[in-house]
Amino acid sequence: MFRDFPLRFPHLFILLHLAEAGLWAVPPVLPKTMPAATLDFKQQATVPNLPRAYISSSPADLKDGLRVGRLALPGSAQAIEALRKADANGQFANLDSLLIWKDGKMVFEMYARRGRVDAPHYAMSITKTLTSMALGRALQLGHLKLSDLDRPVIEFMPAINRKTIQPGVETITLRDVLMMKSGLRFKDRTVEPQLAARFQGQAFFQKLFENTAPVTQRSKQYKYTGTDPLLVMMVLDQRVPGRVQDFIHKELIDRVVGDPYLWSEHGCGLPKAGAGSSLTSRTLLKLGITVLQGGKYHDQQLLHPGYAKLILDRDKGEGYFYFFHNRKKRSKSVNFISGIGAGGQYMSAFPELNLVAVATSHNKGQIGKPLEAILNHFIPLFRK
Repeated sequence: MFRDFPLRFPHLFILLHLAEAGLWAVPPVLPKTMPAATLDFKQQATVPNLPRAYISSSPADLKDGLRVGRLALPGSAQAIEALRKADANGQFANLDSLLIWKDGKMVFEMYARRGRVDAPHYAMSITKTLTSMALGRALQLGHLKLSDLDRPVIEFMPAINRKTIQPGVETITLRDVLMMKSGLRFKDRTVEPQLAARFQGQAFFQKLFENTAPVTQRSKQYKYTGTDPLLVMMVLDQRVPGRVQDFIHKELIDRVVGDPYLWSEHGCGLPKAGAGSSLTSRTLLKLGITVLQGGKYHDQQLLHPGYAKLILDRDKGEGYFYFFHNRKKRSKSVNFISGIGAGGQYMSAFPELNLVAVATSHNKGQIGKPLEAILNHFIPLFRK
């Protein structure tokens, strides 16, 4: 996926030379010695901090599919300066990037510390959200139907021996797992990785279903876990043509002219679904725009519109649905729908404002700090 990067994104190589010359009118890019393809979770920690933050209220048009505009509302300059000072003082801990899209155009772009326009950044649990979006793409292409959401997941796995699985496993539907309500419960956290080291594909899930406690209505309560997203990934693997890894690349990331990304594999051979992806901030922004626009990016219907409607339905109230957070912040109503990842990663849609915000950071134990930057300095501008 990286061999054709110089041909597909020549503008970034031009920007590299400009940035090295100290001309910061364009977003900063990675040093030549740090190819994006090598930046796994561990290597991202070695990206040198920028000498100063890059902040633009008139983002550069990189010909990457993102339409750009200018943030010129009354009070914008003051809000941006206040953001700059707060970030410089460490108020948001280790903020790496912050992007704002409003009414069809990206109007703000910021990179600090490890942030670079072409650098994949670990997304952590936004990987769950992207797994849900991959399901939405499969639905749109007809590999699954919306009615399949209420089918038991074992019906998608023909190799499962139902005689040896625990009682109740046969009741777990695809919608259950999308709500984190599979009811699968294990004696400790080591069961899943130990099984993944020994078994692949459906054989891995066979062992999971044999080693769980019996599934009951009581156990099928919300529990945030990495196992449920992996079940969705398994369903995708069974229903999409070819490898699910290739499907995600071709039908999701590339459809938004995705920049370089990394997506690790689980021990069972599937792509990780709980955490494990790394994407650029601009790619996350494009995917967030797709959700806000009912599953459409530009003139393409990427996600099944009925599935996108389920994601955006705020009548569900607060909670975690279809691997998206429905949240209230400083409002009496649910006002944003997000993918949120540990360390402070946000891909957030604000439907009432027709706004998408993306933030990345490397904040240990301070997941909410980037959200403060968004709520304190930008949302008030658009609510005036």
